[in-house]
Amino acid sequence: MSSSFFKLYLLLFIVFLIIKADKSKKTIQSCAPKWPKLEEYVKNWITDHRKNGIAVSTKMILIEVRRLAIEMSIIDFAGTTFWCERFMRRNGLCMRTKTTIAQKLPREYERKIIDFHKYVINKRKKLCFEIG
Repeated sequence: MSSSFFKLYLLLFIVFLIIKADKSKKTIQSCAPKWPKLEEYVKNWITDHRKNGIAVSTKMILIEVRRLAIEMSIIDFAGTTFWCERFMRRNGLCMRTKTTIAQKLPREYERKIIDFHKYVINKRKKLCFEIG
């Protein structure tokens, strides 16, 4: 057999495998990080910031990861937003938004609550409603 025939046969076989692959399963995908130590440091950095109540954005992650890459002498690291998305997916992270209370309580809310309780109790006594 000639080498060109063998290459063509091999190419057709690979195409056949791809077509016949089970579409419900993830095939021919590489999830392994290229720089696992760098990703470990970044994940710890993110979790530490979140524990301290500091919101972390993708821009902050990219700045920190580029700084760490220089510090670790990694030359071929670009640190793009696409890398950040894949990193977050690999590590089960997502962007969070801080939630706030819809309505702020008044400054003297404790005194107002006590006044309201007194008002209700007085009305119940005045109208002869049983307490309890």
